[in-house]
Order: sequence, then C-alpha cells, then structure tokens
Amino acid sequence: MHAMWKGTIQVAKFQVPIKLYAATEDKEISLKQTHKPCGGSIAHMKFCHTCNAEVEMEEIQKVYDLGGGNFVEVTMDELKKITPPASKSVVIEQFVDEADINRIRLKKHYYVGTDEVGEEAFRLFHKCLLQSRKIGIGYITLRSVQNLAAVWPLEEGLVLSTMLYNEEVRSMEPIIAPTNKSKAYVSDDHLFVFNQLIHAMSTPFVGSKYINKYDEALRCLIENKITNKIPRNVVAEEPLLQRNANLEDLLSSIHTSLDYVKNESDVFTQSDFNQTH
Repeated sequence: MHAMWKGTIQVAKFQVPIKLYAATEDKEISLKQTHKPCGGSIAHMKFCHTCNAEVEMEEIQKVYDLGGGNFVEVTMDELKKITPPASKSVVIEQFVDEADINRIRLKKHYYVGTDEVGEEAFRLFHKCLLQSRKIGIGYITLRSVQNLAAVWPLEEGLVLSTMLYNEEVRSMEPIIAPTNKSKAYVSDDHLFVFNQLIHAMSTPFVGSKYINKYDEALRCLIENKITNKIPRNVVAEEPLLQRNANLEDLLSSIHTSLDYVKNESDVFTQSDFNQTH
C-alpha cells in the first residue's frame, strides 16, 4: 500500500515519525456520458450565461457574492498569502475523552503507519491512547489544505481522521424535539420489551455480510449486456409493512417483532443443525 503522506505526530516535545495510508477506497462503478448519435465523449464546458458564450480558464475570476449583483474579487495571489504553510507535522494541541467527540464530525480516515526509525515511540503512543481511551486533537496540512484532525486508537493501530469544524455541523435539536410533549414519556414496559428485541437481534458485526446490492445488480446488468445473456432475477426486497399512523398498540407491535425474531432464530438454528448432521 502506497503512503500518501509522511511526517510526524508532535506531542509537546515528543515526536512520533508516521506515514498515512488511505483507509477507504471508492468501489462505485463509474458510468461515462456519451453523445447518443455519435458516441463521442461529453465535455463539461465553462459557460457564461450573460455572454451566452464558452469561457476560457484565463477569463475566469474568483469572487465572493455579496448579493444584489455585488461581488468582491479574490485573486490567486491573495489566496496564496493566507494559505497555511506546508507542514509535515501533526501538532497535538490537546487530548479529549473518546465520548467527547461526536462521530458525525469525522470526515475522511487514514491508517497511521510507523516509520522504521520510530517504531518504539509509535507503539508507546498507541498503547497509551488505547489504555487512556483518549483522542488527540490537532491540525494537519494535506494537499495544501489545513484540516482539523483527530488521532484515535484501534486495537490494531492508530487512525487519523479529518474533522468538520463546529459551524459545519448542524444542530439536531429541532429534529429531536417531541412534536407532542404529552406523548414524549416512554414507559418501563416498552423499554423492557424493546430491550429484549434488541438483545434478540444482537450478534457480532461481520462487515462482509453486507454487500452493495445496487452495485451487484449494476455489474450483473453490464455483464448480461456484454454476453447477451438473459438477465438473472434480482432478489426482491422485503415488502414494506404498512405504517400504523396512530401507533395505537406500540407494545403489541414490539411483542410481535420479538416473536418474529425468535422464530427466525429458531429456523436458522435448525437449518444449521440439519446441515451439520
């Protein structure tokens, strides 16, 4: 795996040489746009609607829209002057409890690898974060852009995640506020039975169990078109249950769900037994 960044994590005067590796990759199938009459590729032109003409790159300026047709131009030279200097250090400014970081703030993830000369320092840093359940917060410059970053531990090693800033995260309060405060109370009976339902459906997470169903269907469609095969039947989704708008008997609905899950579990267990005997 190719390292996309090499530098150090700096904690006060303590330095840890590291390398960053992209932790994820896009596997989505890409479809190309072409001109139907001739099959030619479609180009996305820069076009001015006022002049009704195509625009060359040297004619384009960057501006901030003040509204009412007023703009402030910002030149490339001005942008370069305020661009953070290139840095090969992640300076940790503070450590926080894992629970203090809302996961919605984490953007892009990178595996943190060790450099050969700093493996002892890396292992020490990793083990301390793991034991203390802390996350390091600081800044990193990637591709000339300064990002807020979190360095956090997995059992296997460290992950660096770029983060959203405070003003980039919307408040959830308007969404979670109850529409009917008189019905906002949750009874102990409902809690008890629903916890049973969660317990009955709880199993270790196996990521390979979940596939990209649309991606698989698209691959199948393309393969069939290439080979002129008859399309395979796509497995139908479970029919949606009709929504009970009034939710009059919530407890009965939870009990029905619990019975369904238990029956499904019994069928699965019996199937496994038959296969092994």
